[in-house]
Amino acid sequence: MRHPSLVLATAGLLLVGVPLAIGLAALARIERRADERALHRARGEFELRVANPGAAHLALYRAGQDQGQAVPVDVASFASAWLPPARYFLEANGPSGRQLYPVTFDPGHPGPNGDGSLDLVVRPMPLAPSSPGSGSSFVYVPSGPFEIGDRRTPRQAHPVWVAGFFIASFETTNAEFRRFLADPGGYDDRANWTDAGWGWRARGASRVTARLEADDPRFPRFGRDALPVVLVTWYEADAYCRWLTRRSGDGRLWFRLPTEAEWEKAARGPDSFDYGLGMELSEPQERLYNWKKNPGADTTLVGAGDGRERYRANRYGLHHMSGNAAEWTASLHRLYNREEPYREDDRNDRTLPGMRVTRGGSWYSAANVRLYLAYREEFQPEMSSDDLGFRVAAVPLPGPLR
Repeated sequence: MRHPSLVLATAGLLLVGVPLAIGLAALARIERRADERALHRARGEFELRVANPGAAHLALYRAGQDQGQAVPVDVASFASAWLPPARYFLEANGPSGRQLYPVTFDPGHPGPNGDGSLDLVVRPMPLAPSSPGSGSSFVYVPSGPFEIGDRRTPRQAHPVWVAGFFIASFETTNAEFRRFLADPGGYDDRANWTDAGWGWRARGASRVTARLEADDPRFPRFGRDALPVVLVTWYEADAYCRWLTRRSGDGRLWFRLPTEAEWEKAARGPDSFDYGLGMELSEPQERLYNWKKNPGADTTLVGAGDGRERYRANRYGLHHMSGNAAEWTASLHRLYNREEPYREDDRNDRTLPGMRVTRGGSWYSAANVRLYLAYREEFQPEMSSDDLGFRVAAVPLPGPLR
């Protein structure tokens, strides 16, 4: 018979050995993972990590030169997927709908994390705003990072995280803006304007095409209901968005001009293109955009209906992000690069003075550089032009707007 104290001592040794063995196994797994990560990095690969709490169906695609060239990529685990440098996009199909996330890994511009990796979280899509009218609708651009800036300029392109937002599929039309002009609580209501904007309005300088009468010789080219409203100042575009928030927001939606980052993320689409529908603008692609015209052209702007029939949308469902009418953004003009990255800061404050950024090129653009999605121009907010309009973004609010 064994002595009781010997039995207890042996049991104690066994109990100590169990956690020790577990700890050694865990350490071995950590070392294996570290070795695997080092091997992936030696191959020049980057890690994509996707959190998918709603169990949406996920698929990854490698983007091509245009929308027709995307190819599916086999992924064993979205919790940790190692990928060679390329432009990709993630498709998430869940109960709330289909969402598309850009995933760009470039040796010179890797993912936003310190180790070059990229994290995405697939969240439910909010309820879309009602259509602003004239054949337009709102599409959703989900939250996450994208690469902003000119990739051809060293150290300019860099990752920026943007919260999810809605944006109109077409530019704001004359018909939509006319409702703003006709509403007693619209164009003539002080509550819709900034102080500077109200001062400009008081001078009666508006030339907006929504004011054109049918017998005006410019009406067929610029004044028809379905055409984008142009000759609109930044002040007027901003006041329109404020009116739309008060009229249609129901305390749950904030309508406004898109920020520069929002505009560029939406325009590039999940494929992260350099132009509205592809990576280049060579002769075969010229017909995809409404541009390269002259002041006397019979066809200038393209309306929402014609645009849907004759021109393609990007993968988000947005038309004319390159060409047709250039577009005001919310943002003041400030330089940015990798050393001084773009930030959603007071540059988007509607009350601050300064030049505001326009994007996208237009029907009047004679050089394709203006259709390049990283191309920026800036103008004083009182400036207007017959090739400059705007489109509306919408952001869900946590509570009633005051």
